[in-house]
Amino acid sequence: MRLPKHEINRLSKKELTQEDIEYFREKYGKRFIRALRSVEEGRVTRFNFVPSEIVRWTVHGSRRDYLVLPEVFCTCRSFYHEVVIDREAEMCYHLFAQKIAEIRGSYVSKEATDSERRKLVIEWRRTD
Repeated sequence: MRLPKHEINRLSKKELTQEDIEYFREKYGKRFIRALRSVEEGRVTRFNFVPSEIVRWTVHGSRRDYLVLPEVFCTCRSFYHEVVIDREAEMCYHLFAQKIAEIRGSYVSKEATDSERRKLVIEWRRTD
């Protein structure tokens, strides 16, 4: 799910105004609040793997770390049920958190080896 340019511009500002927060809360509801809280609490991580230069994102949710493929996929149950099956939403809050964190440059950055990536992906790709 892609955010419109005007929303990216709003999220890019150094400080969000009350008007910005109200706009996003009205449009996205609790997903925005949960996503913003995840970013503010430092629960979004960008992994850089070497030597392949593969990048993977995770968001630490209520149960574990969820693998997020930006604008495409998340391994949480909410994504599967609300986005894929019921089509109630365009994204889960983990996808939204990743996007906000990337736009604002507010995420934890970790570097790891490709062999470590293979082990991590086994855990991340679970869909429970």
